[in-house]
Amino acid sequence: MSDRISCGNARFTALSNGLVRLEWSPTGEFEDRCTVQVFTRPDPVPFKAIAFTDGVLRLDTDYIQITYKPDSERFNDANLQISWQCGKLSGSWTPSSVDYDNLGGTFSSLDLIHRNFKPVGVHPASVEASYPDTQEWIYKTLQQAHRIVRDRGEQTEFEDPPLWYWANFCPEEFPPHIQEFWKQWQHFPPGILSKSGYSVLNDSDSAAIEEGWLSDRTSFDKTDQPQINQNLTSQDWYFFAYGLDYAQALQDFVKLCGRIPMLPRWAYGVWFSLFGRLDESDYQQLVKQFDEKNLPLSVLILDVDWHGAGWCGWDWNNELFPNPPAFLEWGHNLGLRFGANVHTEGLSPRDSKFEMLCRVRGLDPADVKAGKVFATKNPTSDWIFHSWQPDGSGSFEATPEEMKEGWLLFNLADEEQANLFMQVLHIPREQDGIDFWWIDGTNAIHKGVNSQLWTNHVYYNHSQSQNNRRAMILSRTGGIGSHRYPLQFSADTYSHWEVLEFLVNFTAQAGNVGVAYWSHDLGGFYNHLLGAPTIDPELFVRWIQFGCWSPIVRLHSDHGVREPWAYGRRVLQAIRAAFHTRMEFIPYFYHLSRVAYDTGLPICRPLYLGYGDDVEAYQTPTEYLLGDRILVAPIVEAGCYRRVYLPSGIWWERATNKSYPGNQHLDLYVPLDQVPIFIQAGAILPLQPVTLRVETSPPSCLILEVYAGGEGELDLYEDDGESTAYQSNAGSRRLFTQTCDGENYIFTCEPLRGSYLGMSQERNFKIRWIGIVPNSQIEVIGVKLSNARWVGEVLEVTLEEVPQTSSWRLVVGAGLENN
Repeated sequence: MSDRISCGNARFTALSNGLVRLEWSPTGEFEDRCTVQVFTRPDPVPFKAIAFTDGVLRLDTDYIQITYKPDSERFNDANLQISWQCGKLSGSWTPSSVDYDNLGGTFSSLDLIHRNFKPVGVHPASVEASYPDTQEWIYKTLQQAHRIVRDRGEQTEFEDPPLWYWANFCPEEFPPHIQEFWKQWQHFPPGILSKSGYSVLNDSDSAAIEEGWLSDRTSFDKTDQPQINQNLTSQDWYFFAYGLDYAQALQDFVKLCGRIPMLPRWAYGVWFSLFGRLDESDYQQLVKQFDEKNLPLSVLILDVDWHGAGWCGWDWNNELFPNPPAFLEWGHNLGLRFGANVHTEGLSPRDSKFEMLCRVRGLDPADVKAGKVFATKNPTSDWIFHSWQPDGSGSFEATPEEMKEGWLLFNLADEEQANLFMQVLHIPREQDGIDFWWIDGTNAIHKGVNSQLWTNHVYYNHSQSQNNRRAMILSRTGGIGSHRYPLQFSADTYSHWEVLEFLVNFTAQAGNVGVAYWSHDLGGFYNHLLGAPTIDPELFVRWIQFGCWSPIVRLHSDHGVREPWAYGRRVLQAIRAAFHTRMEFIPYFYHLSRVAYDTGLPICRPLYLGYGDDVEAYQTPTEYLLGDRILVAPIVEAGCYRRVYLPSGIWWERATNKSYPGNQHLDLYVPLDQVPIFIQAGAILPLQPVTLRVETSPPSCLILEVYAGGEGELDLYEDDGESTAYQSNAGSRRLFTQTCDGENYIFTCEPLRGSYLGMSQERNFKIRWIGIVPNSQIEVIGVKLSNARWVGEVLEVTLEEVPQTSSWRLVVGAGLENN
């Protein structure tokens, strides 16, 4: 075949013009199964040219030329070279090449990120370099470090001394593995995108997938010895060449590693959770206050206190929730959804399902409880810290009696154990009314797979298998492939301005490896002074504003005060304004979710994803594009000041409806209730009226915010909001365009294409057109005009009960007759 070429012990496969697979094995046999990283096997494409002359193989695609001199050695600089050219960029690569211009990937989470401890820059990228600790839980090294210091006779408490002090000023006092962990956390791991125009994904060690489950990867190693010679191990690499066409790189990435799933529509609403002891009446009072203060709310998350005992377990705390199904039904009747926190360490003998699950697995419950079955008795015994809260709450240290008890442990990499774990422990709670799981831990041990990645896989697939509704989890990431299991939470950061500033770039940059749905604890998890409940009010507002212009809006903290009304009238007004704007933009966020699924383009995008040839786009990390038409510049320092860079084009400031030419910096004073948002000329934005809840179905009235000054289009996607039918191309699309013909501005709506369950036959429209000459004449063609008015310099047009099959035009300009 011309698309898969074997030569000696090597095989080369073209997957697109800019993506090739490079394989070597000592036996000339190769792995054709999917892996935990490379989750699909896309069809190969033919090489453009194939030649074998003078013992040298040459393979060409439109972008890439491979030169290979077959011998008995693994791929190395002497036998493998790649040349590539894409647009303005070109280069050459060999297996020893190191790239210092990679644009970075993402971390497992941001636990303990502090103004004095946060990643800066990106680790060098090469095919053999890896930074696995960036995908692991940093609390493990924190606990290990405290044990070491305590063993020296020193007294410590949680974050006293803090991790940032040890990591920055005395790492040499700790073992090499802890030093290496902290060293890897100093910089981001590499991602798929690079200013160099290429990247390489090493899939040599990833576990294979067979019949939907983990399998040992075929080694093809020529040795029967226990210790395999490193010079004989197989290689499996993917070379991406894209120049500055970063969108194409991401398209190739998701084609190879799996698509970014869509979220249920309600996930784009406002979330609230709290690490604190809340009972059902507390939640009911909270919802009442949100509603009374006209604050949207769609999702409640129950943190660890819903458990009957400690952080782990699946029995309800009946003191806090006397009748859980009735409580959850109350919330569902109000249009709310519920998530629940789970720690996956294992099952305590105090859990009601302990004995039954022991017996199903062929274990004697008494032996398990006596600690005779598993090497680890109580897996929560690693947590060695007393509470730092004033009232002593929040830390679940095992009692001496509990320390002696053995737990039933699970390995979610074992298919039988994983099925029991999900079916016996989780389905009953889902039947009670829990809508999704917040996974606060990991428990999947298998060679070649990150434990968090497979834990997420198990939970996500379980959720999707239960009904026809879209799956969703809330979890940390586990390396390449994590984008397949949205969504992610960045976890326990400190409430610092510097951390907020860091999160802006972190969120957008994660899209470089497909992770499009980071969710942050808005306001931060830990206060600067542990145990203090309140934070800087201005910081709180700006953090929430950033959250409202990012994929997920989730309030959470460590026993902190995150109720918007707790910080005074001005703060409440500013947060209400942010929440209301977020609710207006739900159709836009949902549309971008479909774009991410189709193309691999994230919702929040670094500026260089749209302006790759603009040097400033790489030097402005605290701005990002929301889709391709909105520029967001959150306030990330105290004082209501923001310097904003505008790339090329014409940009409209949404707060003022003032236009600015691009390629310039603006110095702005930004009042507390505003965010610098700039819309590209030509944009058509789909919005909706403000509501307190997010429904699954699209709004009956679609608001279209149109910005003049350029031509543009919107092929709007909508569907039922929660089924998996979108994966088989169900859903509707409707093309809107704006053009200019001389003095006339023309807005066109084409008939609806496609359909979805529950779709209405008629639709109301409201068009808000910014940037056209005030008091121009108006003509509507193809549909009846309900109302038209000028609000200042903005034209507002209302169309009511418009059939979905209609095609219509709105023309505004001189020489027209008013309708």
